[in-house]
Amino acid sequence: MQDQAKANKAIIRGYIEEIWNRGLIERFENFFAADYQEATYSPANSEGHCAMVAVQKRIMPDAVWSIERMTAEDDSVICELTLRGTHQAAFKGVEPSGNPIRVRAYRSFVLKDGKIVHHSALLDTAELLKQMRGQQAA
Repeated sequence: MQDQAKANKAIIRGYIEEIWNRGLIERFENFFAADYQEATYSPANSEGHCAMVAVQKRIMPDAVWSIERMTAEDDSVICELTLRGTHQAAFKGVEPSGNPIRVRAYRSFVLKDGKIVHHSALLDTAELLKQMRGQQAA
């Protein structure tokens, strides 16, 4: 089981780097099962997931996700991450400010046969918008 947890963590590291940091959405199927369950993005499938990557790249082209902590057990992986970037395009009514952004996020995954079969995420959107507006980071 420890080998499985280690392998699953490596898959998630690759997913964060290739999909979110590099924006290589054409590699999505390398990480996700065709029938995976999406609990965060809408539509709840690869289209919604990749659309959110595109939104991030539009509003913060220099965005980088750093994995702060990662825990794996059996088929599950949970990550605490930090998103850093510069606000360069309008988002949720906030015009581009050029402000530096640094917010926490959490992602949860279930993997089977080396592919992600379930994904959920939580980003501190209130803090993100606050920083975009130039208010002090928490």
